[in-house]
Amino acid sequence: MSSLLILSLIFCLTFVIFSSTPATSRADRKYFAKIEQEDIYFYSEPIDSSDYQLFSIPESYFVLLLNDENQDFYYAQYDDIFGYVKKSEVVAMEGTPSMPYPTLYFRIFALNGMNMYSQPYLQDQYEMAYIPYLTESVVFYGYAYGDSIPDKSNLWYYSKLSNDTFGYVYSVFCDKLYITENNEYFTVVENPNFTASTNPQGLSSVAMTFIIIGVSLPCVVVIYLLIKPSFAKEKLGKVTEKIPKKKRHGDYYEFDDSDLN
Repeated sequence: MSSLLILSLIFCLTFVIFSSTPATSRADRKYFAKIEQEDIYFYSEPIDSSDYQLFSIPESYFVLLLNDENQDFYYAQYDDIFGYVKKSEVVAMEGTPSMPYPTLYFRIFALNGMNMYSQPYLQDQYEMAYIPYLTESVVFYGYAYGDSIPDKSNLWYYSKLSNDTFGYVYSVFCDKLYITENNEYFTVVENPNFTASTNPQGLSSVAMTFIIIGVSLPCVVVIYLLIKPSFAKEKLGKVTEKIPKKKRHGDYYEFDDSDLN
């Protein structure tokens, strides 16, 4: 009984303490931001330099803003890639798009296959992986610009292979990439606040107080009901306890053993 009582007390106290303690984290809120123009880049580091531009995000789609990184950049997520976007180039919105990122694949039609590169340059030192002829499972993320064959485009695709290798593929030998416009739009958020309360129901402190009291009272009742039987047994024991009778024998008393039974 005492063990059950202790466990009940621990449970009640733990619930009350954690219910009254506000949740904190690096960033409590997240916002989707729409890409409303071409050549908006996703960066590998929060540094405004072409050396850290991974790719440009397809226009009309979204990035997920996770937090303020510094004065110029948001820490963000694009599909399954984490990086940074410039604050001045994206528009934060209050809403969740049904298709924030395009799920796209393209095909390699170079007869001898082609390579994926770590940078958009046709140089052996940047070769990463070989892609066979007619491979259609290459995932598309965005655009980049780099080397080119004479009189051909300098457009590259930032991509992922089926073995999760990321890199650049020269677009001249790629086809079957079809990008449709995302027309989803939400209310613009001028100054995203990433440290808003994590209280999922937006409860006020007064409401939280009533909830805590409402939970605590049943705990008190349970504890009382657990303690009451113990007190009742102790009291009953004291009342019914037999007191041995003493018999007088001349100038002294002696107990009658029969009275103890």
